[in-house]
Amino acid sequence: MCPTSVPEPKGGVHETEAAAWLDTISFCNGFCQWVDEEEWSIGSLPADSQQPVESKRASETAVNEQPTAEKSPTEIPTRGNRRSRIHAFFKRAWKAVKKPFLRSRRTQAESPAPHQSDPEPEPVPGPSELQNEPDKNPAVPQPSVPDLPDCKPTTKSLSKLYTVQDLLGRGSYGKVVKAIRKSDGQEVAIKMMPKWSNRCSLRIPGCSRRLPTEVALLLMLRRPPVCPYIIEMHEWFDRRLIISLVLGFPQPCVTLREFICDSDGLTELIARGFMRQLVVAVEHCIDRGVFHNDVHVDNVLVNTSTLEIKLIDFGSGHLLNSDGYDSLKYIGALQFCPPEVFTRLKYYAVPTNVWALGVTLYMMVNMQPPFSSVREILQASIYTWRRDVSTACSDLIYQCLNYSPEKRPTFKQILQHQCTSGSKVQNEGRREFPLASGSDVNSCSDLIYQCLNYSPEKRPTSQHQWFKSPE
Repeated sequence: MCPTSVPEPKGGVHETEAAAWLDTISFCNGFCQWVDEEEWSIGSLPADSQQPVESKRASETAVNEQPTAEKSPTEIPTRGNRRSRIHAFFKRAWKAVKKPFLRSRRTQAESPAPHQSDPEPEPVPGPSELQNEPDKNPAVPQPSVPDLPDCKPTTKSLSKLYTVQDLLGRGSYGKVVKAIRKSDGQEVAIKMMPKWSNRCSLRIPGCSRRLPTEVALLLMLRRPPVCPYIIEMHEWFDRRLIISLVLGFPQPCVTLREFICDSDGLTELIARGFMRQLVVAVEHCIDRGVFHNDVHVDNVLVNTSTLEIKLIDFGSGHLLNSDGYDSLKYIGALQFCPPEVFTRLKYYAVPTNVWALGVTLYMMVNMQPPFSSVREILQASIYTWRRDVSTACSDLIYQCLNYSPEKRPTFKQILQHQCTSGSKVQNEGRREFPLASGSDVNSCSDLIYQCLNYSPEKRPTSQHQWFKSPE
């Protein structure tokens, strides 16, 4: 009828458990009071309950024949003894059960609610956050460094400043449209990127907030002295759903892949000029702390009139890190991916760029990529060459496509190689850049490109200036 043991709750008690325990307490308390008030007797019990008791007592008496034997602990006590034992049992149960609940109530009454007076302390940021957060110690005043003016987006409406025209391209990043600037009529390219598909951001020196990756890297490259072989970002717009980059738009221009296909392969003279410009552009990025990470023939624009290139699309780039980059997070083009991405835990900026430059030079003189699968990249062996490729050009390609990143040449060694060595001119940015192409190379390559135009109506008919120039 009554429980044999009453467990004591430990620690905090839930509301449902507390209600159940309180019901047990009230039952025990009421039962103890009832024991004190009622007079228990064998005659007061019902007849059906008297028979088992008498029969049990008779059986126990028959078994215990010795008069000095001690009473069994299970023997039913007499009237007064039974009542006192039951009363003492429930009194102990009552005290054992009510003690933790009274202690819990007393503790809750003395301690105020934490959300009313004592707010929880803020968590301490980890090491990565401590590097970017200033010291908030009031005893040490921190100087306030204002953001550089070129870091802030343009607040005016894009439609009021530019007239959007034709669609130039579309991809996973968004789309690129041609536009005219209303103030001076200059043609520009506007790259529109949805924020939901371009969530990567960086924090660069001079800017207090994080910026989209491509915006941040182009801002770092826009500070003087600038490199003429890298696309320029004039301004950018930050709207609720779209980020728009206003970029330079050289005219007429095509991608390097289109230029190679239209020309049926490039001569080494033209390929040498492109290679020098591309090496200078990539080296300038490294000097400014920018790792492009996706150098290939589709991310290079060629001005068909001047044969000047522009390195574009920094959406896959990173800030330069001497500790390397996780190979599992490589997002560049597979055909231009170095073998260490598949064989090592980390890859590094300069050897990766040199490998991509070697693949690009090979495509310029052979019209096809050197590797078509990961297996061929891991072998790092080239089997197909055009007959007119010189020994100097093939030697440079072999050096750039060395399987070991430690054995690949540096940018300076590439520019000093026999295949790419040439004269230099002084740049307006007070830095020497290798000459893209001399006047003779410019006029000759321009004539070749005009003669090999896809459209027969656009091929030249009059005498070209290259024939008039002295040898």
